[in-house]
Order: sequence, then C-alpha cells, then structure tokens
Amino acid sequence: MPFQDEDEVTTSDPRPAPNRVEKLLRRIFVEDWSLKLLSLAIAVVLWLLVTGQNQPVTAHVNVQLNFIRPPSLEISNDPPRTVDVMLTGSRNKLDDLTSLDLVATVDISDQRAGERVLRLADKAQIILPQGIKVDGFQPSAIPIRLEEIVDRQVPVDPKLEGKPADGFEVYSVFPSKGSVSVRGPASRVNALQKVATESVWLAGHNQSFTAPNIALDVPDPKIDLLEPMVNVAVEIGERRIEKTFADVAVTTAEGDKVQPATTSVTLLGVASFLESLKPEELRIVLQGDALQPRLELPDALKGKVVLKSVHTSRFIPVK
Repeated sequence: MPFQDEDEVTTSDPRPAPNRVEKLLRRIFVEDWSLKLLSLAIAVVLWLLVTGQNQPVTAHVNVQLNFIRPPSLEISNDPPRTVDVMLTGSRNKLDDLTSLDLVATVDISDQRAGERVLRLADKAQIILPQGIKVDGFQPSAIPIRLEEIVDRQVPVDPKLEGKPADGFEVYSVFPSKGSVSVRGPASRVNALQKVATESVWLAGHNQSFTAPNIALDVPDPKIDLLEPMVNVAVEIGERRIEKTFADVAVTTAEGDKVQPATTSVTLLGVASFLESLKPEELRIVLQGDALQPRLELPDALKGKVVLKSVHTSRFIPVK
C-alpha cells in the first residue's frame, strides 16, 4: 500500500451554516411548498369571484307602479299594476334588492281629466341603492284615463238564497235603505245600476224575519261604498195559489153601473182563504177617468189576497 504524505490528502471543508436571509427564503419558497401552492390557488379563485361580483350585470325585475293622482280625479281604466324594468349594477347589489325597493312612483298630480299616455322613463321614479341604474321599462308607455270623482245614490238589490220551509214562500223583501251612496269615476258610477247584498239565507224559515248588518257588494274595485251595510226584512207566509172567480160585480167609484156589469178575476192568496171565498163577497171598483180596476174584499181578507188580473179589457159607464 503506497504511502501518502499527510499534506497531499484533501479534506472537504465543512458547509457554512445558512444565514438569516437564507433561512427566511427557504421557509418561504421551499418548506411546505404543496400547502403554499394550495393557498395560492384558493386566493386566486377568491379574487376572481370577488372581482366577478363587482362587474356590472343586467337584470330584468318586476316593479310595482304607485300612482299619485290629482285629489279630484280618479283613474277609470285599468293600467298595469307592474312593469318589467331593466336594471344594471353589481350582482351583489342586485341580489340584495327587496320588494320595498322595487316600487316606481308615477306622479300624475299635474294632469287634467282625459286620456293620457305616460312615458315611464319620464314619469316613473324608483329609489335604488347607489350603483344601480335603470336602463329601460317594458312597456315603455302606458295609457290612462282620468275622470272626475262623483257621488251617486244606487238602488239596493237584496240577494236571496235557499228556500223557506215546505208550504211557505217569500211575500216581499225590504232593505232598510232603498239606495246607498257610492263614489268613484263618473263613467263607472253612472253605469252601476244596482248594489247587491251578500246572500240572505231562507232555508228552513217559516215566518218573517230581519237579517241584520248584511254587507253590500260592488264588484268594481274603482267604486267605493260609503254605506257598506243594510238590514234586510223578509216577509214569509203560507204558499199562495191563484184562483179565478166568475160573475164578480163591477161598478164605478161613485157607484154608477157599467157594461159589462160583471167580470171574471184571478186572485192570488193563501189556499185556505181562497177556497172559502165566494164571488158575491168580491167587487171590482173602477177608479178615475181611465177606469182602473181595484179589488174590494171583506175586511178579514184585506192584505191577504192580491188581484192578479181582470178578464174584461174594457168597461163602458152606463148613463
């Protein structure tokens, strides 16, 4: 084995210890590099999402219309209650809008009676959060008709449902008010012929009664009822029949004779009364220059028997 001089043998120098900067760089770029890459990826994705949310987008929303009209005028047609509005803004702000934000006020308080076409871009005002703007309305214009508000008395029409007890019928119906006051646009109020009540039920009734606080119903939402309730009195009695009587005496109101001196009449009344009635208990009295017939009855039958018809078309006074 050859002998080497001690000076010829090379030895590797020990590696110097890393300084503070090297340690910091190693910690940042080398240690746990997989976790750092994942964190970087998450940060990039979040940044893209945030910047994307702030980019302006366009959305179509349904907006309610609220009209401010002149105090003496009413809208008599039926304009749309909502319209489609195109809004532009950040996605976050658009998503945060509520129904309270989506109301457009249309001020027509300066308009006069008549037909109008409203451009919503000029007339509709929407209070929106900063950063959201209105780009358009669909439809862009709406027609309205303004009319004077009027009051009017309209007849009450009681509405009956069901049938009285067997053997009974309705004789008459009397609302506590023959007519009630309504208010609304002139054309609609003037077209209203009557105001119906809610149903008054007859089922099972065998005597007269009064239904209290019966509500009135006007289907037109443009018309307001100033008197919303009435009482309804219903007269009920035994079922009536018609019966014809021949050879009933006829005279004038002064007692003068006429030709023909007798006639046939048809009466309406309760069967028990009509069956016991005889022709000689009846008399037709002709009144006035037109000789209008009136039925005279025994006192016990007054109000219980009704004259339906007189079978003679013409009477001639005998002088």
